[in-house]
Amino acid sequence: MNAEVAQLGARSVTARAYGKINVFLSVGPQRADGYHDLVSVFQTLDLAETITLSPAAETAVTLTGPRADTTVPLDDRNLAVQAVAALSEATETHIPVAITIDKQVPVAGGMGGGSADAAAALVAYAELIGCDDADLLTRIAAELGADVPFALTGGTAIGTGRGDELVPVAGSGAFHWVLATSVASLSTPEVYRTLDELRRETSTATDDTLRDPDDVVTALTAGDPHALAGVLHNDMTDAAIELLPGIAEVMESGRQAGALAALVSGSGPTVGFLVADPTHALDLTVLLEATRGVRDVVRTTAPAGGAHLVTG
Repeated sequence: MNAEVAQLGARSVTARAYGKINVFLSVGPQRADGYHDLVSVFQTLDLAETITLSPAAETAVTLTGPRADTTVPLDDRNLAVQAVAALSEATETHIPVAITIDKQVPVAGGMGGGSADAAAALVAYAELIGCDDADLLTRIAAELGADVPFALTGGTAIGTGRGDELVPVAGSGAFHWVLATSVASLSTPEVYRTLDELRRETSTATDDTLRDPDDVVTALTAGDPHALAGVLHNDMTDAAIELLPGIAEVMESGRQAGALAALVSGSGPTVGFLVADPTHALDLTVLLEATRGVRDVVRTTAPAGGAHLVTG
């Protein structure tokens, strides 16, 4: 154990960050660098990833919680490990830590669980080493992935560029969601490739024109789920369904059960159902749990907060 670790002793630090849903996602044409310009409206969901860091002889990751999954990497491919390594390098601290991740966000569902892990790990490691440079955390978050800056700030925001250039939105009230994750998975790069292919096939000039999110922002600001239901939008829906047709069946099941709206979350395959109230959310959950192709059903609300320390 090095001197820095010995000085910290047995101290552990815990932080929490939240999954997300894209209530609006517009995708521009593919750029020369292979990326796409985006306009997205995010809300954090009340599904928390909780990270505990403890000084150790070497960095290691342990998963706990109801959605611990064997597909989550435990090596340097893990975003929490990358977050600690990046902040360690930037601050020249180099303190190995044991990382415990309590997973509540479904894995590989387009809901930003890995990004939440990274954001929480940044906050926890900053506290552990006594770093109070918020701008540094924001810069590192953007380097780790397009969704990590939003996981750091939380709430409701419009994202542009790759989705990491954020403008906060002052919403009101809580929105109730039921999320159905698929037994199958989708590769985000493959969904983007399929979107580009579908647009080339249709040859419609307006297909890749970035849309304006004003109507969504208005509904969020008013706290009106019925208004929001009419303006939810995701350009990646058709591409996700092309790759995984069962998504369309799940969406239709929820609509027939009275959901206000159905929305593919991000690049999928999770489908989010906006509902009017907690009672409707419970009824829909029971129905979806018996639907073919559904792996997990979660009831939650939005928005939640940003990454923060957990005390006590």
